[in-house]
Amino acid sequence: MTSLSIDVLIPTYNPGPEHLRVALDALKNQTYQNWKAFIHDESTEGDVQKIVEPYLADPRFRFKKSDRRLGIGGNWNACLKATSAPVVAYLFHDDEWGPKYLERAMHVLEAHATVGLVSMNHTYRIEGAMVTANEYTELQEWKRKNLQPGIHAGKEYLWEWVKTGLKPNIIGEPSFCVLRRSVMDQIGIWNETMPQSLDAEYWVRILEVADWFYQPEDSGFFRVHEEGTTAVNRRAGKGLYDRFQILQSLIDRLSSGPERTIAKRAQIRQFQDMVKRYFQKRDRGDSVTFSGSGIVKKFALRHPFVTGWAVMKR
Repeated sequence: MTSLSIDVLIPTYNPGPEHLRVALDALKNQTYQNWKAFIHDESTEGDVQKIVEPYLADPRFRFKKSDRRLGIGGNWNACLKATSAPVVAYLFHDDEWGPKYLERAMHVLEAHATVGLVSMNHTYRIEGAMVTANEYTELQEWKRKNLQPGIHAGKEYLWEWVKTGLKPNIIGEPSFCVLRRSVMDQIGIWNETMPQSLDAEYWVRILEVADWFYQPEDSGFFRVHEEGTTAVNRRAGKGLYDRFQILQSLIDRLSSGPERTIAKRAQIRQFQDMVKRYFQKRDRGDSVTFSGSGIVKKFALRHPFVTGWAVMKR
């Protein structure tokens, strides 16, 4: 087997200093050492360069401060465009990899040429009294009971996932997925217009062209806290329309056939669920952003009976 090089991409935005140090120390302690790390920072608070300065003594680390706020997808893409290794691994500033994380992923990619994505099992480290903590523990338990380790045929799994409305995001967060660069080059960059589920949107595109592998050994900690991106987006009411848009984009890429029918049926169910959740948020007085809702309005106008039924059932 060859020893493929890995670009570890670390997009940062107002990280907790100790969280970031833990993430970088875990990277340095990897058993697989053929990697280079690129830290791209767009923070508006604190001095991230000062935090990472000791790590820059290692020539494998690079740091760049963005001259403007790019947003989640923009920052992920800035990292990607600045590197070129055949394997890519994102590491978020508040997560922690186990020492064999990269070694396990590389073993899979070197052994299975059709695999474009390796998702790594991990533990959710919940900090504070998170309202949504049960969602993470339930997902972890579901994966333990139902998700088979090993290779999953991309297209076959995709259509099973579509039938569920792309819920939950079983493949996982980008900081616990290792990707083959040639597949990323084939499908393009991250969707910068999507505020929350841009990872699920990307996994859909990968599954259209490549297989994925689930690595069942526990390979680190995904930190869940009130200042995390998901929690912040929930409070801002972002991401409500994301899965609907993902399904619409998938439908647009399909000219005809049974797969298009599956996707359209899933989109109708997703629309009904989305209407229900919208009214639930409104009744609670929660924020709901209208960014990205244009495609939903077009669907509602084209399908008045579906819309009317969803509103009545809400």
